[in-house]
Amino acid sequence: MRATGMKTLLAAALLLGLSGCATGGAGTGKAESVWRPAWALAPLPPGDTPTYDRQTVRQTLVLDAGGQALRLRFTNELGTQPVGFGPVRVTPLDDKGQPAGPAIAVTFGGSVNAALAVGAPLLSDIVALPVRKGQGLALSIHYPGPAIVAGHRPQVEVAAGDQTGQPGALPGAEVKRSPSPLASVEVLGAPAPVLVAIGDSITEGDVTHQAPGGTYPRRLSAHLAARGGKAASTIVLNQGIAGNRLLRPNAGANMLARFERDALAQNGATDIVLLIGINDIGNGSIKPGEEVTAEQVIQGLSQLRDRAQAKGLRIHAGTLMPYEGAKYFRPGGEVLRQAVNTWIRSPDAKFDGVVDFDKSMQDPAHPTRLLPAYDIGDNLHPSEAGYEAMAMLVEKALFGR
Repeated sequence: MRATGMKTLLAAALLLGLSGCATGGAGTGKAESVWRPAWALAPLPPGDTPTYDRQTVRQTLVLDAGGQALRLRFTNELGTQPVGFGPVRVTPLDDKGQPAGPAIAVTFGGSVNAALAVGAPLLSDIVALPVRKGQGLALSIHYPGPAIVAGHRPQVEVAAGDQTGQPGALPGAEVKRSPSPLASVEVLGAPAPVLVAIGDSITEGDVTHQAPGGTYPRRLSAHLAARGGKAASTIVLNQGIAGNRLLRPNAGANMLARFERDALAQNGATDIVLLIGINDIGNGSIKPGEEVTAEQVIQGLSQLRDRAQAKGLRIHAGTLMPYEGAKYFRPGGEVLRQAVNTWIRSPDAKFDGVVDFDKSMQDPAHPTRLLPAYDIGDNLHPSEAGYEAMAMLVEKALFGR
């Protein structure tokens, strides 16, 4: 039998075996296994020139759920031309970020090569790799020819040739932030709530995301794991995009346009924490033709609320944090921020919950500014202490004390 045929049979046998585990059978009492996202990043548009050419790109990530198998979802939904790649391999990592096993081939319909069509996602075959919550994973992708990649821009290693089977660091690699077509990693395991944190750079952590403590969603996951009980099983996804706006395209589609794909369509999503609008207000205060009103921002937030609730998801709105001193601060923008926050806190807003970042992150002596300890130094983005405060605030708002 040919190798590809054998791989297809093995994948089919694995699927049948996992499906048997999933149902558990009548009266067995076994929990149903389901597919849930364990990691995700929102895609971004590509550049105009080839991103990679005859190179291997390695990305490391940390899973927020465990299971007996996984599959990868790649995206070219914002791409302008087809993207070919392969081989692709995943390597489990230990707690120190070192390989904890061999590199495992990822296939697509039994083939080691993949073709991403313009405007489309691509789901891999099932990978029979048991993983745990907090597990590190290294993804290595080889691009055999020129490729213009549309995707988020995590920190990656880029090296010449096909080094997907290379354990550890890639020889001669350059480390940089560069596009990856990986949109999400799903795991097959016990059902669990999925919380999607979505917003702009304050959610993504554009400034401090490489810091040891990570972003507020990552810190929130750690808090929930320590909390135990149902909270500990909650999967937290970070779908922030630096520069993102509610109403106008910027750093990709506006929130109204991307909300379905990046939040509502996440498999098993139960809750959304939404923090968006400060870039609309700030940029609208300084750029002619991009002005916004409080009513427009409120209408946009109302649309997101209605769309989430129509699909049975709980949506928790974050108030917009102080930003006096930021480059795009203007007194008129502050008036808009206050009006939007007043509405978010009101019963008329009808969100399932409110996370009052504004009150908790402001300087009591100067409420229109961030508390200095929570400010990374640009009067807009949180420091590590600020992210910790945000994570604790979300935990309290959603789970109480």
